[in-house]
Amino acid sequence: MTRARKLFAAVLLAAVAAANVVTTAFAADATETYAYLPDHSVYFYDVAEGYAWAHREIDTLAGAGIIQGKGNHLFYPGDAISRADFIVMLDRTYGMSKAVENGVVAAQGTFADVPNGTYYSDAVAAAKAFGIATGTSGNLFQPKENITRQDAMVFLKRTLDCTAQPIQGGSLSGFSDAAQVKDYAREAVSALVGAGVVNGSENRLNPLANVTRAEIAVMLYRANRMDERTDGSIGYEGRGDLVNVCIGSQQYCDVIVENYDPAMHYGELMRYSGLRQQGGITYITLEYNQEIDRTVTYENGMFTFTDPDADGTVTIPAAADCAAIDVSGRYHQIAQPVSTGDTYNYCYPSVENGEVTVIYYTKA
Repeated sequence: MTRARKLFAAVLLAAVAAANVVTTAFAADATETYAYLPDHSVYFYDVAEGYAWAHREIDTLAGAGIIQGKGNHLFYPGDAISRADFIVMLDRTYGMSKAVENGVVAAQGTFADVPNGTYYSDAVAAAKAFGIATGTSGNLFQPKENITRQDAMVFLKRTLDCTAQPIQGGSLSGFSDAAQVKDYAREAVSALVGAGVVNGSENRLNPLANVTRAEIAVMLYRANRMDERTDGSIGYEGRGDLVNVCIGSQQYCDVIVENYDPAMHYGELMRYSGLRQQGGITYITLEYNQEIDRTVTYENGMFTFTDPDADGTVTIPAAADCAAIDVSGRYHQIAQPVSTGDTYNYCYPSVENGEVTVIYYTKA
């Protein structure tokens, strides 16, 4: 799905591998149960409505440790990002500082305004060694300044030039504000547009605007997943059969739907009948969307379901590995049912051999 890349074709980038395979190891699963396909971030409360274009990418990179929130399960996707923080993200993705530490590229010192010992000093020094960050004439990097969209593209393009998959130029003629792109950034911006890493918004590139945290996540995700396209060029192509899924309390990112049907809606709760991993890629077989509107009560280790499709109620023992999942907002595992007789709505149980192994619900 994605070719592993190397800085100067010399050092394997561990962070890239981590971003490509962010799921935990699991055994092949041939049982029929439920998978939840979220329409929001499963990590961050504030990446939900309005971020359908970014929540899957944000979660994938968060799972790989490339991006982080700001505490309290918040990501602040619309906030600007500093030049230092963007370089740190680049370093986590492509491993420049590891290459410098290993002596693959000679250190070139640092910038006058980048003190040693800061959380970003090693990443910035490595970016300087690779020629990704050049600074100003006074040897300044301005680490705390917000980075513009065009400068972010310059840094990203220079980083990609250091990999085994450099990209070539494209055209900016389709953007109404193409003239605002500065001369020093034009090559980088056109290359990332041509590679499908940057699409713009409403026919605009907004090159002088501060890049947001969500936009950076999408750029890094796409740049890290470029491959040879049908025309022979290197670039990113979105694919409809790629999903993030939650099964129990585990999230799996960049999962390929083996029986993908473009006419089917892939979202919310779906039955799955196969989950496997091969060659670092996760595959899932999804059957259909499951719409269940019923309630459940929990008492003395037993779940009693009020099922409109059955006569009366159905009582099933709760397995030891039962996970209680709230799917009303941010996907997260909550405590086992704590009060005898509590009622929960919209219950989606996964039953194996007469026992509930996973139960998804929202509390009434």
